Amino acid sequence: MAKVVGIEENYLILDQSAFYPQGGGQVGDTGKINEIRVLNTIKKDDTIYHEMEDISPFSVEMEVKGEINWERRYMIMRHHSASHIVEYFIIKNFPWVRPYSSGLVDEKKDRQDYLTEIPFKEEDLKIVEDQVNSFILEDHEIKTWTDENGIRHWVCEFIEMKCSGTHVKRTGEIGRIKIAKGKKPGRGRERIETWVI
Repeated sequence: MAKVVGIEENYLILDQSAFYPQGGGQVGDTGKINEIRVLNTIKKDDTIYHEMEDISPFSVEMEVKGEINWERRYMIMRHHSASHIVEYFIIKNFPWVRPYSSGLVDEKKDRQDYLTEIPFKEEDLKIVEDQVNSFILEDHEIKTWTDENGIRHWVCEFIEMKCSGTHVKRTGEIGRIKIAKGKKPGRGRERIETWVI
């Protein structure tokens, strides 16, 4: 249970929330609050805003019950954990390549742009895909921790990356993945898309 502490346009602000707000390349949660659809969740100045399909039933001080669309969230978690493993093996195999942005991960796939003057070949991606799937099948534990500066870290065996998103607890939960080149985002950049299958 939570309490409504603010209403701004069609956004609901609660005293506590389990909904993950959009950020760091991960989309925001959807679901329901008191059976009214939550269309998106965003964060502004450390405040979480729940975008509601209908704001009219709500009032400040009202007690509410939230329900995350868990099936969608879990798919996002699987894709997000996979994205870090894919990034690690891309950099390992092609050390001149660098991530360009935090990308975008949702329940359908992960998209990550990389800086490289040498385009990825199909056989390059097959090598990475095979290595990632082998690593995933070993069912490694995934942990997160927060350092003294409040920065959250994602750790899986010898892989560690900064990340504040949501993740599964073991690589075995991800399942097999498929990777392919996406639409070219610009000169000197390559887009890699990852799906769990």
